[in-house]
Amino acid sequence: MRHFLLAVVFALSAIVAPLAASAQSTVESAVGDIDAFWAQQFANAGLAYTSPNLRAIDSTTDTSCGPIDPYMSPGAYCAADDTVYYSTAWAPDEPGSEILWWTVLSHEWGHHIQWQVDTGVTSVFASEQQADCFGGAYMRHAENVGLVSPEAVSMALSLTQSAGDVWFFLPADSPAHGNKAQRALAFMTGMNGGVTACGFPG
Repeated sequence: MRHFLLAVVFALSAIVAPLAASAQSTVESAVGDIDAFWAQQFANAGLAYTSPNLRAIDSTTDTSCGPIDPYMSPGAYCAADDTVYYSTAWAPDEPGSEILWWTVLSHEWGHHIQWQVDTGVTSVFASEQQADCFGGAYMRHAENVGLVSPEAVSMALSLTQSAGDVWFFLPADSPAHGNKAQRALAFMTGMNGGVTACGFPG
């Protein structure tokens, strides 16, 4: 799956406006704006917001939620230690491919939001779909304020869709994120309807 996702990034990178000079500066830009975006959403709803912790990993790392393998996924959220993890092992070196980080971080931030306020999710599947939806809502905001291009948002949608579950690749105990069509639909729901369309109180 890792190689497939990177192939999608590289194949589409030619149409995406460069977003940052390096993966690290991209992460910093993305994190700063995602955090500000959600702080504003909470303020609009009259709710208190706190930022998650952020940690880069490049090797298997023990967390309060168990070990995380940076080669298995570009990002993860652990509610037990309130931390968004991102894997530098996934950092592509191609121009334009920095959109991977905007996509991954906006999704993982969505899980942090679910632990900040009741968003109505009651299952792993619903949680993953809602995080995709939140990611889509954020990416449309990033486009609207000029942080990313419309092509970059389309690429984020393609990356989300490409990471859809394929049942015969999944371990028996693997959490379901949704198939390609379900993940794309969730992302587009957020793009077109904003965070309230995803279940955020408003």
